[in-house]
Amino acid sequence: MKKYILIIFALFSFSAIHAQIEWTLSEDSVLTILGRGDMPDYEVRNIGDSHYYIKLTCNAPWFPQQDKIKKVVIEDGVTDIGDCAFFCCTNLTSITIPNSVTCIGDDVFKGCGSLTSISIPNSVTSIGNFAFFYCTNLISITIPNSVTCIGDDVFECCGSLTSISIPNSVTSLGENAFSFCLGLTSITIPNSVTRIGDWAFFYCAGLTSITFEGSTPPEFGKEVFYSVNQSTPVYVPANSIEAYKEALKDYFEESSIQALQR
Repeated sequence: MKKYILIIFALFSFSAIHAQIEWTLSEDSVLTILGRGDMPDYEVRNIGDSHYYIKLTCNAPWFPQQDKIKKVVIEDGVTDIGDCAFFCCTNLTSITIPNSVTCIGDDVFKGCGSLTSISIPNSVTSIGNFAFFYCTNLISITIPNSVTCIGDDVFECCGSLTSISIPNSVTSLGENAFSFCLGLTSITIPNSVTRIGDWAFFYCAGLTSITFEGSTPPEFGKEVFYSVNQSTPVYVPANSIEAYKEALKDYFEESSIQALQR
């Protein structure tokens, strides 16, 4: 009898408890994550491909029910959202992140095409690579002052994103950070940013206004503003116009570099 009890408990543990994190999926499609400490990191792997598509799967325990998940509630006490946690939850529209979370891992919301907005609490200091990659309906997002780096490909292919506020705490923008954000119309780079990675605004063809607040131009990677209109107004501190003309000469006409009105 004890043997059967152990087998049943093991099955339950695999499906609902991973490390010290538990989860439930309600009948009204709410996935609740609760526990204390870090969520484990999950992995995405290829389980087959054909001439037309590649089939992927994720070892997050709720992934087999990914299409049912419409809302995620992470309870207070969880400190880290693990890699690939909500990968391709294509019907996810709402996420609640508590102040206990300090890190959002890589690929966490990758492919969550129904997610339209998200608010990240001030406790978060790190957002992983590809975290919001291909969130095609993401319109707005709040990044708190606690975040110091926007990593590689974080908002790549977020075509509905029209504007974003980068806080003064951020010191670098990673490679492809906003590439293919075709709906992005304006961007302000705070004076805290010292480096902008390769292709950061690659194919952001909708940009009509770019503002740099720093008196010293950041270090630019290669093809940062590739395909952005060369006549797009670029506003910079008045005493730094010449420095920005030199730094941005491969991307914008000299006449586009204008004094920032304070």
